[in-house]
Amino acid sequence: MNKDLLLLLLSSTQPRRIKLIQNLLNGKRTVSTLFWAMRYGILQYSAILKTYDLNSINGAIKKLIVDGLAKQVDEFQYQLTTKGQIKKDSVKESFYILQNTSYQYDYDVNEFKARILLAIQSVSEYSYQNKNYYPVKTDMKSAMIVKRWFIQNKAEIVSRLEDYLSKYLSQVDEKTANIIAQQMIGHDVYGMTNGQLADSMGVSNVEAFFMEYDGWVDFINYIINDDDQLLFPLINDVRTLKMNHHAIQTYKQFVGGNTLDQIANNLNVKISTIREHLLEMAIWLPESKFPYAKIVSSEDEITLRQAFDNQPIDNWQFRQISESTDINFFEFRIYQILRSKQDVK
Repeated sequence: MNKDLLLLLLSSTQPRRIKLIQNLLNGKRTVSTLFWAMRYGILQYSAILKTYDLNSINGAIKKLIVDGLAKQVDEFQYQLTTKGQIKKDSVKESFYILQNTSYQYDYDVNEFKARILLAIQSVSEYSYQNKNYYPVKTDMKSAMIVKRWFIQNKAEIVSRLEDYLSKYLSQVDEKTANIIAQQMIGHDVYGMTNGQLADSMGVSNVEAFFMEYDGWVDFINYIINDDDQLLFPLINDVRTLKMNHHAIQTYKQFVGGNTLDQIANNLNVKISTIREHLLEMAIWLPESKFPYAKIVSSEDEITLRQAFDNQPIDNWQFRQISESTDINFFEFRIYQILRSKQDVK
């Protein structure tokens, strides 16, 4: 893993779990991972590097420690040193940080990239009446989507695609346009790889990936919102909600007036699962969109405020109130999420 990226994901004031950061970037979404990612302020990076092998993260943290930039706080947590924070501030000035992050959507950029590059290649080769070429590698589903799209639009496909791409690329900044264009594959044209892009721009591979990611996400959103639906079939299932489908069902029933027991019966799941769903939704949603008061009563909120308001939220322990109150862990964690949202303001 790129040690500058890890440096940016660590803090000098808050011990952080390396394994949790790895799980977050790879797209593992347990409630615990999501909660602490929210506390770390990096929730928006969930699943960003799901195709990357991040097992080298342990080597990266060791290098930061050797360089005096980080220190180990306990068996699992690490924190930046003063020197590390100074280095982080310096790295921020030059390291390319993702712009198109979202708390609402996941973008399968690799899937879209494979489809759009295959589509461009197919049209380019067709314009030269060439049937002997190696198509862009993609899975069977994407290959069928592109084939169906090509057949349905074949009559005017060459001029329409050329006009569409020219129109889009003319509306974005030059750097983004170049990054997108340099990856395109056509007749006797071979797009750049991630490594080649990185070398050409003088950045690390992960920064080049972030630049690609931002470019492709911008293109996806352009296609979604454009009146010309030419490329719309190619984004099928490319943009999906970050929130678990079952969690959304639970949330809708809960705000609709159902109790936890009723929802558990309706969905035929355990009540513990329903609680997990609601915790996940509370983490992802803005404070105003989640009915905290339906879970934490005003009396319990007063009790929790008295118990914890003078402590950093990261240090709260359920055992501090578990024996002296009737408040359960679910209610405790919901309140912890609420206070986290309020402290962001």
